[in-house]
Amino acid sequence: NGGLPQQGFPISKPVGEVSELDDKPYTMQYFERAVFEYHPENQAPFNVLLSQLGTFQYKKKYPVGAPKQEPNTGEGSVLFTETGKRLGGRFLQYWRQNGGLAQQGFPISDEFTERSDLDGKEYRVQYFERAVFELHPQNQAPFDVLLSQLGTFRYREKYDPPSP
Repeated sequence: NGGLPQQGFPISKPVGEVSELDDKPYTMQYFERAVFEYHPENQAPFNVLLSQLGTFQYKKKYPVGAPKQEPNTGEGSVLFTETGKRLGGRFLQYWRQNGGLAQQGFPISDEFTERSDLDGKEYRVQYFERAVFELHPQNQAPFDVLLSQLGTFRYREKYDPPSP
């Protein structure tokens, strides 16, 4: 489902954790851009699901919503009634070409500018349940849309907190 560009490199061995979404224990493995959760109660291929890292990061950074969001109302943009957010332009194209709902989840924000936690630069972003899309116009397609390293951020937060 996208391999290295979608998930990134593995950064942990499988670990046991309790999900913050449903308070159930799962075996999880951290990757740079995703966390895989093993759900033995589900039939394959739904027995391995992606954690909602976009949801966790968005709620942590923007508990009352991100400022200065702008819905993409360009030609062909789509309104998701489930979240009330719009998806259009290059982000819509990327979403459709890279797993859509199953891989990225629903959009949970509109587009806005954000300073990256990784390199300190500002990017046009949009948050999804399982990802954050970053627009890098200096790169040629398909590398003009990259995913934030949410798995890395989450892993560091849980297992490698900064020392005081």
